[in-house]
Amino acid sequence: MGFLRFLLFPFSILYMCATSLRNFLFSIGVFKSTSYDVPSLGIGNLSMGGTGKSVAINYFITLFKNHYPVTILSRGHGRISKGFQLGNENSTAKTLGDEPLMFLKQHPEIRVGVSNNRRKGMTTLLNHDTNKADGIFLWDDCFQHRWVKPSLMILLTTYSSPYSRDFILPVGNLRELSEGAERANIIIVTKCPRNLSVKRQTEIRMRLHLKQHQHLFFSSIRYSTSIFGKNKQLPLDVLDRIPFVLVTSIADATPLTAYLRGRFEIFEHLPYKDHHIFSDADISTIQKKANGRMILTTQKDFTRLSPLIDEDLLFYLPIEMEILNEEGEQLNSLVKEGMQLA
Repeated sequence: MGFLRFLLFPFSILYMCATSLRNFLFSIGVFKSTSYDVPSLGIGNLSMGGTGKSVAINYFITLFKNHYPVTILSRGHGRISKGFQLGNENSTAKTLGDEPLMFLKQHPEIRVGVSNNRRKGMTTLLNHDTNKADGIFLWDDCFQHRWVKPSLMILLTTYSSPYSRDFILPVGNLRELSEGAERANIIIVTKCPRNLSVKRQTEIRMRLHLKQHQHLFFSSIRYSTSIFGKNKQLPLDVLDRIPFVLVTSIADATPLTAYLRGRFEIFEHLPYKDHHIFSDADISTIQKKANGRMILTTQKDFTRLSPLIDEDLLFYLPIEMEILNEEGEQLNSLVKEGMQLA
């Protein structure tokens, strides 16, 4: 690994120079960020993925949807459609992307739009339905999309690979230097052990070098006690008696596999790259491996697999973000205050 990093180091220098110059041009005003007169919450990271953005977005959808019209704006990773797309009952992962489709399926009362250009996406959304222009806008994976500026920015970083210990691409996984974290108002360390000690939290806080305007929170993953199919719900404990195959197409499946291995004796894991588009050959492989056994997957992957696999065999395990130290209400209050909500 050390030798490979040595070989890639010159490319990291070039990438660092390009991203740093871009950020500098935004900082001095040569490039202009557009702000909006609507409450907007940006959620992103410094790394390539696997920090739990979709779980965090779902947390804030749940927080806001009973009080405000909620609109999600995302790039729509994994879609093959072009330009702006507005989610509807006919949307698929190919037209909307897997994560945006998951949000729409889980929360049909919200509005979901995807666009590679966030500025054009916001303009289209604001003009499309003026009644919902008074609601809440959640921007998915927007930390590096500096052409738009949210009312409040949340940065996610994982407990196992915080940005303070990472390197810039391609040596590491950072999209820009860790100094970019200064643009965040709130930083959430995700995927923490639920029993994370105060001492360890203090160590992490010191290493992240927070600025005066920043607030730090720690979160863990909470798994559902049930698994869900297209038209069926079963207790998670049923997997003690039913053999299953786990299929994942996410950036970091380690927490999920560790959790399942801690509860169930034997299962086979078929991992695919993040946002993988399942081919006919992939589906054939999955079905052969399963050989009539239950197929367990993530909620995001379920949106792509459900049209392709027997609904009696396919189930997903929902997860939620849980804020540690009983600081959930504090986080919620800070977010509402930052978005200037009553």
